Amino acid sequence: MSHDLYSEKQVAIFKGIIDLMEKGINPYSIKVSDIAKAANIGKGTIYDYFTSKEEAISQAILFGIRNEIEVVYSRVKDKEGFKEKFYEILHIIAECIDNNIYIFRVLLSDGGIQKFYEYLSDYKHDLSQYITRINQIFDHLLETGFKEKVICRVENSYYRYMAISSAIMGFSQYFGYRNFNHE
Repeated sequence: MSHDLYSEKQVAIFKGIIDLMEKGINPYSIKVSDIAKAANIGKGTIYDYFTSKEEAISQAILFGIRNEIEVVYSRVKDKEGFKEKFYEILHIIAECIDNNIYIFRVLLSDGGIQKFYEYLSDYKHDLSQYITRINQIFDHLLETGFKEKVICRVENSYYRYMAISSAIMGFSQYFGYRNFNHE
């Protein structure tokens, strides 16, 4: 994974921040002392690596995304057939929604992401790499579908990509809002 890109202390800081957010603590209310305690380091150590808590939180979010994408890629590749791979993606989405929805709601809440945007925008290259890796997951899924003749190569590649991604997004939308539907 991406642990070799960072020092041991940076990884501890990232894991501490992610742990705080997974416990439901609003990232906008996290204090440097909270991060230091969760990472089992001194407060000053954070400023040895980051200029602000927002930068540390932003990089922790990117660190978490990078690691999750690699886990997804590995889990999907480990499955045998197209159906199993596709269902694994849906299962992963369900897990992420059930486990991390609070983080995404907070980040997208009233003015939320704007606090971190300036830091995240400094990492556009990282974000484009994540999109490339997600596309590799889709390509792997499609290639399996071609081999099993579940997906036809007749349509253009954009159509195939959109068909798969739309099905996944539709599931995500349904699964994410299933508790709000009171039929």
